[in-house]
Amino acid sequence: MRTTCLVAAALAVLGASSAHAQRRARIGPTYSSITLEDRSGASHSFSSFGGSVALITSDEGETGLTIARYNDLSTDKGLRRLSLYALDSYYYPVGTRGVVTPFALTALGLARVTEVDSLCLLFISCNANTSATSQLALAFGLGMRVNAGRAVVATLAGRFLEVPGSQIQALEAVASASVAFGGVRKGEFLDGTVGPAASFLIPISGSLHGRAPFVGARFRRDTKKAGTVAVQIDLAPLRITGACPATGCNESAVLFAPGYEASVRPVWGRVYGQFGLLLAGVYSQGPDRGIAQGAHGGLGVDLYGGRLMWNLNSRLLWLQRNSGENVFGVQVGVSVSPRIGRR
Repeated sequence: MRTTCLVAAALAVLGASSAHAQRRARIGPTYSSITLEDRSGASHSFSSFGGSVALITSDEGETGLTIARYNDLSTDKGLRRLSLYALDSYYYPVGTRGVVTPFALTALGLARVTEVDSLCLLFISCNANTSATSQLALAFGLGMRVNAGRAVVATLAGRFLEVPGSQIQALEAVASASVAFGGVRKGEFLDGTVGPAASFLIPISGSLHGRAPFVGARFRRDTKKAGTVAVQIDLAPLRITGACPATGCNESAVLFAPGYEASVRPVWGRVYGQFGLLLAGVYSQGPDRGIAQGAHGGLGVDLYGGRLMWNLNSRLLWLQRNSGENVFGVQVGVSVSPRIGRR
């Protein structure tokens, strides 16, 4: 899964290539591979099948519906089945017209989870240990879209998926192949770009520290007003500095940080201030497994250099752990992407 995210980030630079406009709608089957950890930290892989339909709603956005069935997600020899009905949102900073175009993905949906205790499977009737619940599901990640002419679209994405109230907090690779149909959307495209990013965390307070540099991708797109919409997604290796649980002091998370940037634009680049929400999807075993929420804000600068644009930024992060502890730190990073010219 780490490889999937890194490949998507590396191919992001290719997304600036232009191609013909895409048809408004697509529909097709989906397949996913999901990795869950049991209580001892061992990994187990499972698969799902389903279908999705999506509609291009703006120059940078696509909205879709996905239905997926996970026949077995049990890590303890019991039975755990999941039916997922999700509303998907795809954010394309360079539009959908490139041969290969990157996107940031968020999904919110209804998860129907059926669980049977492992001991229950030994008996013919064991209704007391069988449960079926409906929960909200949340997912976020990044991926790439491949346009094969006007009629065929394939996508590959890596995302963090959580179903609160269950044992499902995991990394997932999702692939789809779709047939595109409908009218061609032309639109008025504004500048957008995406590229790989690296950063490190300077702790201020709290018991969560970074144990290695973060790597990920940074998306941004100019709006019709003065500001810019940006998203940064990072793989974040973390360390608990307080009392460690039985699973150890190390945790792994995916940081999802959408934000709005207000900027001024000198000839050599751009200076901006940013703020937004922050989600941390912790997929490893530990006290923080699941989603921690918070906010971020800071300053950054874009520096033009030929066809490339270098970004330097620093921002204050606030996260609230599952225990209720508030964690603060400063994330300092750099990224590179195809240059956006002055409007």
